[in-house]
Amino acid sequence: MFKVSILSLSATLFVGVLAKPLQRSSCNPNAQGVPVSIQSTGIPGLEWGIASPSDILIVGESYRGLSAPDWYIRQSGEFPTSYFITDVDSGLAATITGGELILNPVNNAIYQPNQVFDITCDSCGTDVSPGNVLGQGCVIGPHNLSDACIGIGPSAVDALRNLGCTAASDEVFTILT
Repeated sequence: MFKVSILSLSATLFVGVLAKPLQRSSCNPNAQGVPVSIQSTGIPGLEWGIASPSDILIVGESYRGLSAPDWYIRQSGEFPTSYFITDVDSGLAATITGGELILNPVNNAIYQPNQVFDITCDSCGTDVSPGNVLGQGCVIGPHNLSDACIGIGPSAVDALRNLGCTAASDEVFTILT
């Protein structure tokens, strides 16, 4: 009986030790208030954007041009780390509505889960000067929903979508200053 308990404890500790490096391999970007570009890693040339200043549908290109800093990614104050993603000019927030992403006013009075996103990256940088990578291999999804991710494409005019996570290339992003 005593041997079984020691073996069980040893196995539990061993699994726990192995799991910790997996948790350390991801990070959350910190833009420090600097605007960023959110570009598709798997589909070159596509990025989070709007087609014109009057549009509210978030699509795979920006009227400001590729690599222009279109977004603020501000921490929401929720735990674990989560973000509001807002347009640099209008201040409107990315909002999941009917499975697509659109811009809506930020609602600070009432918690709006469809405006809060988790951003988890394979690697994060700290240099917020223009042109630097703040997040590489980033997956963006609704806060606290592990089975949902934001997808882009296949073309620039397609709306960004809230989908089930499949680890497909259209769900992985690079965040640049």
